[in-house]
Amino acid sequence: MKALAIDSAVTCISLAACNQQKKASVTLDIGMRQSEKLIPAIEYVLEQVDLEASQLDFIALSGGPGSFTGLRLGFAAAKGLQLSTGCPVYSIPTLQVQAEPYSSWPGKVISAIDAKKDRFYVQFFFQGKEISQSQDIGIAEIAQQIKPEDQILIVGPDSEALLEGLKKFNPSLNLSRFPSLTTSITDALFTLGSKATKSLEPYEGPIYLRKSEAEENQK
Repeated sequence: MKALAIDSAVTCISLAACNQQKKASVTLDIGMRQSEKLIPAIEYVLEQVDLEASQLDFIALSGGPGSFTGLRLGFAAAKGLQLSTGCPVYSIPTLQVQAEPYSSWPGKVISAIDAKKDRFYVQFFFQGKEISQSQDIGIAEIAQQIKPEDQILIVGPDSEALLEGLKKFNPSLNLSRFPSLTTSITDALFTLGSKATKSLEPYEGPIYLRKSEAEENQK
């Protein structure tokens, strides 16, 4: 497999290149400078595994929901490579990517991203299968979807914040958490990308569950 994985859905951007047995990854947690460093970082990981962009079998991209700015950066970079090389780009929903490493968990998995304004982007999974749609909801609404007998594992970069919020709302819930690891996220993108079949079309963009703050302000 010769592939590139890009996760720019959250504040900390992760990317990795894979060339058969060789693998290299980079994490960018540098605020606004990410826009300057993303392309050089892509070039760097490709170089580390002796891979040219023209040799890629595919690019796997975290497709949202998540940070509006981060997602646009990732999509712009991936589409640029797609146009220049013809390489297929597979957009994988972010919450599915985060849940993928925990598909063997015996209970339900909640994949979570802090959506601000006291809300979270969440999706429920059971043994790797989606059992809910992606949602933009508050703590009380999430808790209402959890049964007393459920054994819940919360995953993702904001798993701790969601766990604490749910515990305050209902201390009796059976909750565990696992933080998001950059290597597990890019590995999940490689795994899901290798199974994908529908390449991103030029006009397709990220998954957004709400309007951006700029769009809301225009109203």
